Amino acid sequence: MTAIQTASPWRRQLPASIRAQTLILLRNPSLIVAAIALPLVLYLVLGTSGGHQPQHGVPYAAYTLCSMGAYAGGAIMLLNFGTTLAVERGQGIDRLFRASPMRPWTYLGAKGLVAVVVSALSFVVLSLSSAAFTDAGLGAATLAELVARLLFGSLPFLAMGMALGYVAGPGSASPVATLGYLLLSMASGLFMPLSQLPHAVREAARVLPTYHYAQLAWGTLGAADEPWTTAAAWLGGYAVVFFVLAARLYRRNQVRRFG
Repeated sequence: MTAIQTASPWRRQLPASIRAQTLILLRNPSLIVAAIALPLVLYLVLGTSGGHQPQHGVPYAAYTLCSMGAYAGGAIMLLNFGTTLAVERGQGIDRLFRASPMRPWTYLGAKGLVAVVVSALSFVVLSLSSAAFTDAGLGAATLAELVARLLFGSLPFLAMGMALGYVAGPGSASPVATLGYLLLSMASGLFMPLSQLPHAVREAARVLPTYHYAQLAWGTLGAADEPWTTAAAWLGGYAVVFFVLAARLYRRNQVRRFG
């Protein structure tokens, strides 16, 4: 008599899924290079273009480091996590789950953890480049705090990426995420100081997740316009909303495909 196949323990599935997702990423290194290189190039260009003109009383290079760190964190979660999720969904990964003992949330958790690691690597590269090529003048403790804030602040964008992966098609996910995140970043002052943006844009930015992500990062230097607790509360609220939305979209997708 054939034994009924049951799901293996989650603690065994998750490490195996993480290894699989890591191998997938290593076999396509262009994803890692793009995730790390683009924010780095932007930082080296923008971080040295302001000369010694301070922003909010801090060196321009240090201020821009926080901005590009926030840009990198959100971009990796949306573009690397969200778009690949949409592509793999289009390839029928959910059918594989229904034919195997692996639970879907194990797969999503593994992809999310790998995205967090890539984000942390990007933040470290930015920090080292800041110390080597600019006059940011940030100590190790400040850089460590900045990295911790950036990792926490990236969680809503992880949730947004998950929601995107279950609402956008394989062909539309990348352009939608790229254009949408670019507009959010520009409106939130990540590419130029908020003071240089039109008044209407500055007012609209106050409800954007990228704005509060940047505020959390700038707060490391005492250069934010709001307390870190306010920024963290906004980001936490966004994370809850988008994780709930992602779960609903996932369930809707399963019902439509499998009844």
